[in-house]
Amino acid sequence: MILEKMSEAERKESFKSVKMVELTTLELEQQFAEVRLLKETNNVKVFGARCLQPLFTSVALKCVQKNATKKKDFHREFHYNYNLGLHPNIISCRAEAFETNSSYMFTQELAPEGDLSKFIKKGGLREQHAKSVTKQVTSAIEVIHKRDLVHGDVCTENIFVFDRELSLVKLGDFSKTQQEGALVKKLKVGSPWAPPEVSVAVYNEGYHVHSSQDAWQLGILIFVCLTGSYPWSSADITDHHYNSWVAWLKRKTTKTPRRFRCFTPRLLRLLRRLLHPKLVNRTGVREVVKYLSEPWLLTNVSSNVTIDSSSSEFLGASKISLFSRSESKVVEIISSYLHRYRSMKR
Repeated sequence: MILEKMSEAERKESFKSVKMVELTTLELEQQFAEVRLLKETNNVKVFGARCLQPLFTSVALKCVQKNATKKKDFHREFHYNYNLGLHPNIISCRAEAFETNSSYMFTQELAPEGDLSKFIKKGGLREQHAKSVTKQVTSAIEVIHKRDLVHGDVCTENIFVFDRELSLVKLGDFSKTQQEGALVKKLKVGSPWAPPEVSVAVYNEGYHVHSSQDAWQLGILIFVCLTGSYPWSSADITDHHYNSWVAWLKRKTTKTPRRFRCFTPRLLRLLRRLLHPKLVNRTGVREVVKYLSEPWLLTNVSSNVTIDSSSSEFLGASKISLFSRSESKVVEIISSYLHRYRSMKR
């Protein structure tokens, strides 16, 4: 499939409908050389390669397994990525997509430094680097929201780095991107990036996407960049650290949650607005711009949040065993059903 080159006005109009057309069959070795695996998740592989035409242009090849992805979902991701890719802080992709016997594929620009998660160590980034990343990601999210879309998966793994000083980063991965208000199924459990309305949703049942969910994830991103850890394991009433945050936010206590004590009052004010438990009370991402010129970290106070390195709240935690992941998933599913049952009894 090859998309025609469009003007900006035509791109805006094209957001209203995702076109389903036949994909070009790809013979990998005839079009690409020096193919190497860069990243692999459950159903997706990303390869680095050099295009033979135009000669030796470096690209990333995103390959999505057919047996785990609906064709219409692949087209949706490709469609949004292509139409949003003109923004300087969004990963661009070429106007063509392919298929092999087992995968759907399209080509994207290659980020030479990988994704942001590789740069965030215990203690976080320098404040100026954290602000630089935040400013650029905010700009990308803004243009997505102007199109009445929700990215749905703003996290360090989906922010791609083009230089070591973090002066150029780009938001990518539009596999979760949907129209504002769309009904989607919850297919991921136990994510520290998920807002509370998603955390409490029942596994494999529906919830509506909202731009404030991107605002929530932007708030988590700021925390992660500054500390190198997550503020909590899950935005759920079963999480002690999340409950402490909600109690402070609702002014039930004047004691600032321990993990937020390294932040200035102005940053805390911003996080109150981004990380509000009720989605209707969250601020838009544009609010972040007002705070970029102000200090975020208190002087002489460590931003190194004390967390057990084996905990899921530590960004650099070692990989959990397959058994532990399966066990956690079962617990999350049972908890979500119990939460819904209790709500119905009320």
